Parts: sequence; structure tokens; C-alpha cells
Amino acid sequence: MTNAAKNVRHVLGLSGGKDSAALAVYMRDRVPQMEYFFTDTGAEVPETLDFLDRLEGYLQKPIARLHNDRPFEHLLKIYSNFLPSPRTRWCTREMKIRPFERFIAQDEAVTYVGIRADEFRDGYISTKPNITARFPFKDDGIKKEDVFRLLRDAGLDLPGYYKWRSRSGCRSGGARRGSGP
Repeated sequence: MTNAAKNVRHVLGLSGGKDSAALAVYMRDRVPQMEYFFTDTGAEVPETLDFLDRLEGYLQKPIARLHNDRPFEHLLKIYSNFLPSPRTRWCTREMKIRPFERFIAQDEAVTYVGIRADEFRDGYISTKPNITARFPFKDDGIKKEDVFRLLRDAGLDLPGYYKWRSRSGCRSGGARRGSGP
């Protein structure tokens, strides 16, 4: 083996929510070789997909669309119709992390995670030795109000579903408009 530098992939996962989108805006010019991806649960609201299309236009790069082998409804049956929650993160594990790790395979990768400086929670930390997580918002002191500013300044604003629900992704249970709180 030579001493040539390893080719490291830089990847940023988009949930369809404000924080990951603002991180993509923030990192766009900082890491030009960034790859963007979205892991579709199959239970996304139309506003999420519309927002991703707008974000893709802003980034001027494609957003890879990853899919799970089993649809959300199938996994919901396996979990006895128990919706995902912060304590039982089956959707994140099954429908987000597994497809992401397949996408990376054995490549060396740095994944950028959109947890803000004003959030007190852990983010994705891989158990795979080839994947390293970075948290630019935490490192750079970016807070919620900064996220809103980043999106506004990029001409993106918030995804449309924020008018009727508080978050995107698995923790919102894949609920569709009119299907409950």
C-alpha cells in the first residue's frame, strides 16, 4: 500500500427538517465534495419531498434518495403498531441508519450531523470504524435562531409541514395530514 491519501467521503443526511437543511446550507461551500442523501421511509408527507427538491436546487447537487428494503407500514406491523418515539427509535434504526450504512459500505466517511449547540442530546455515532460523525453546529455555536436565519437567507424558509406539525422524520410517526395530532 502506498502513502497516498485515502479517499474519504463527506456525507450529509437530510431528514427533510429545518436543522439538517440548514446544515446543508451552512456546509455547502465549506465542503465542496459533500454528498447529500435522504432516506425515504415511504411515509413522507408531500411537503417534505417538495422541500427536498427546493433544497437540491439551492445546493446545485443531487440529493441521493435511499430506501429501506421494507416499507414503513410493514415495520409498523412488526412493531405491533407501536409508533416510533425518542425512547423506541425503531424507525431511525431500521429505516434511516441501516440504509445509510449500506450507502457508505466499506468506504471511509465523515458524516455531518445537524444537532445544534442549544440541543442537549446525542446524535448518530456509528459503531462502524469507517464512519466518523461531526457536529458542526455544536462546534460552531449555531443555535435555533441561526438555523432560521440560514434558511431564510438561502431563500428556503421552513418546510411547509411546519404549518401543521412540529417535526420531520421518524419521530413524527409518519403521520399524514389529518391523521391525528
